[in-house]
Amino acid sequence: MREALVGTSIGVGVMFLIFFGRAQPFSWRLAGYGGLVGFSIFLCCRLLFSVAGEALNRRGVLPRSLVAAVIFFFGGLLGWMLATVLAGLVHLIRFQFSRGEIVLALAIGGSLGAVTGLVFYTYGLMRDRLAENVEKLKAAEFAERELELARLIQKRLLPPGELEDERFRISARTLPARFVAGDFYDFFREGDGTIGIVVADVLGKGIGASLIMASVKAVVPFLSAGRTAAETLFELNRKLNAELAAREFVALCFARHDPRTGRLEVANAGLPDPYLVRNGKVEALSVPGARFPLGVRPRVEYESCAVTLSPGDCALFLTDGLPEATTPSGEPFGYEALAIAVAAAAKREGSMVDHVIDSIRAATSATLEDDWTILRLEQLAGT
Repeated sequence: MREALVGTSIGVGVMFLIFFGRAQPFSWRLAGYGGLVGFSIFLCCRLLFSVAGEALNRRGVLPRSLVAAVIFFFGGLLGWMLATVLAGLVHLIRFQFSRGEIVLALAIGGSLGAVTGLVFYTYGLMRDRLAENVEKLKAAEFAERELELARLIQKRLLPPGELEDERFRISARTLPARFVAGDFYDFFREGDGTIGIVVADVLGKGIGASLIMASVKAVVPFLSAGRTAAETLFELNRKLNAELAAREFVALCFARHDPRTGRLEVANAGLPDPYLVRNGKVEALSVPGARFPLGVRPRVEYESCAVTLSPGDCALFLTDGLPEATTPSGEPFGYEALAIAVAAAAKREGSMVDHVIDSIRAATSATLEDDWTILRLEQLAGT
């Protein structure tokens, strides 16, 4: 509607300019004729573009702007001639055109159609792109709100970062590379008084990985009841292999700790070796046997290792995001540097977990390329 009104107004103005030299140029008949010309040009341009212009654009033979210019030029000619015929039939014009006026009118009509049509065509493209960008911004804003909600839900699914009683203390941190992490940790009390400890890394990042994380976290306490650490991984692997899609897997370390005796049993399915920190020395707790991530093979016989923690000893569980963090030179931080950082953190006052994270951050890039998860179990007292 807006384009029709503008075209009509332009037609009136152009008509007065063309016939300015005639007697009584500003008559209502001339104004009506000009309005009819402008409206007819708009109508013809619109019709031609809908019929021929869209078809040519779909074929992609010519640039869109060239197609529009040609269509609108011929629309201007047809519109002017149509308006003149109609004006003559209803006796709106009562004078004869000279040959020069006809040539001038047709030239102006074609040019007017081309210029005005291109202006509106360009305006339409800009309006469509603006509307498209607005929709994209709305979609991005909605997705960001959804991600923030997912991040809050995931945060609530994780246990507190600190747990302590008279016999042991647990400290844990997860730093996501994105809004939501594929890494997670968990600890829970078993029916026999032992503590189940989980540190895991789901393949990938984002919403998909976080959903798998939530599923694994929910099922581990049920599968671990009455089973050893190795048996728990066996059952969990069998379940995940049947449920996960191809190329989906979970690297997970499961440990069972008895706070009364200090005994710690560890089974590992694809995560870095946990560290035993004792008397200032750092030792890797390497589990023998197969260590395939969960879900890769349908049946894997996992093994475990056991160690007794004395008061003051601690075990450190972590995902591969920490040793594989990239330094400014492009090299990974590395397991040797990580062991040194753990030993140094054990001698400092305050949170050992935070000291290790700070050391790696200081030596690597500021942007996390993978999730970081670290959990520390410290034996405070024995039987």
